[in-house]
Amino acid sequence: MNHLAHALLAGAHPDHRLGAFLGDHVKGRLALESWPSEVAAGIRLHRKIDGWSDRHPAVHALKTAVPKYWRRHCGIVFDVLFDTMLVRHWNRFSVQPLHRFGNGLDALLLERDHQLPGRLRKFGAWARYKRLWTRLDDRQLLSEILQLLARRHARPSPLADGLELLDGMDAEIERAFLRMFPDLLEYSGAFLDLEAEERRVSGPG
Repeated sequence: MNHLAHALLAGAHPDHRLGAFLGDHVKGRLALESWPSEVAAGIRLHRKIDGWSDRHPAVHALKTAVPKYWRRHCGIVFDVLFDTMLVRHWNRFSVQPLHRFGNGLDALLLERDHQLPGRLRKFGAWARYKRLWTRLDDRQLLSEILQLLARRHARPSPLADGLELLDGMDAEIERAFLRMFPDLLEYSGAFLDLEAEERRVSGPG
């Protein structure tokens, strides 16, 4: 999953959403414990979502259907393209208009800018500049994102050409997403309910 999906799956609590963005930046248990409990819950949820999505039968089947030279890197591209599918089907999964949801994400990252690691601060500024959240089905922007991922990758990869997966497997990617995402919504809601109950039982200490 990528940023938009993680943010929606984190629910309405701003600390959970902040944790959703921090999930790729906060490593290890000690680092996690330095964050407030609600932010830490969002970070833990991010990690769970990554595991659930990677293991989902629909995603596993999708990855086995790609050309052989894509096997190592297709998961990175599919994470980006699942956000494309979420934009395509946004009204199925949220009652809030996408532009309003995106404005809320921009405002959250700007308001909490002082708490963010440097790379996430830069991402927040870039997302605002690009009007990212409503453009994740824009081929020009998708190409730019995939090229950035390719440049960040340590070894040569086909990531910059990731749109060929969308062009060749659009229907398959869409079906996999629509099978998987309702499950992720269910799992995420149950996880956050359990986290809230555990904090209630254990108390502030």
